[in-house]
Amino acid sequence: MKIFAAAVAILLSSTAAYAADLAPAPVEPIAPQALPFSWTGFYGGVQAGYTWGKSDYSNYRISDGLWDYKGKLDAKGFTAGVYAGYNYQFQNNLVIGLEGDINYDNAKGSNHARGNLNFPVPGVEAISRSSQEAKLKWDGSVRARVGYAIDRFLPYVTAGVAFGKYDYNPTWQIDSALHYSSTRTGWTIGAGLEYAVTDNLIARVEYRYTDYGKKDYLDYAASAQGLYNDRIDLKTHTIRAGISYKF
Repeated sequence: MKIFAAAVAILLSSTAAYAADLAPAPVEPIAPQALPFSWTGFYGGVQAGYTWGKSDYSNYRISDGLWDYKGKLDAKGFTAGVYAGYNYQFQNNLVIGLEGDINYDNAKGSNHARGNLNFPVPGVEAISRSSQEAKLKWDGSVRARVGYAIDRFLPYVTAGVAFGKYDYNPTWQIDSALHYSSTRTGWTIGAGLEYAVTDNLIARVEYRYTDYGKKDYLDYAASAQGLYNDRIDLKTHTIRAGISYKF
């Protein structure tokens, strides 16, 4: 009897040990993997920077093209505004988008110029003086963007149509001060770099070149000597930094 009880005890202990060996090992929890950042979506933000430009101006008689004054205006100053757009990221990391912006500008320039020796105005000195002032008051654009996503970095190029309000104030020696104001249309091109600080906040730095073309203003004050045009062009360079929210 004792021998039988000992045999049963040995059998039960071996069965329990075997069952323990067959029990599954505890599973280690798997840490969740972060999904790669996607640039697809709408966004809007604020930006600020510095603009410097160049304007060549001249005053010439329409009948024969004889110019009276020529000079340059180097407008420069602060700019700040808002922008918004939409990006779409393809599986190969190519990113395309459309963006618009509008900015307040305080880019001013002024200059004094000496007139043409052949300035044909009776009773006026052969060499007369003038002064010009100009100011870019606001600008905006609608642009396409193309970039390549490197995770949270996005280098890109951008180009499109540009708009700007430009005031031109010449004062000729024989005239009172004049004032011309117009909304100019041109083109813009540039490049930038964005970085997704978080999944929603995106910082950027951007450079753009803009050409607003030439504009003629009829100078009625000089009509006694014939009709005159004031011709002025405008080109600007701008560096901006911005922060946007991705929805």
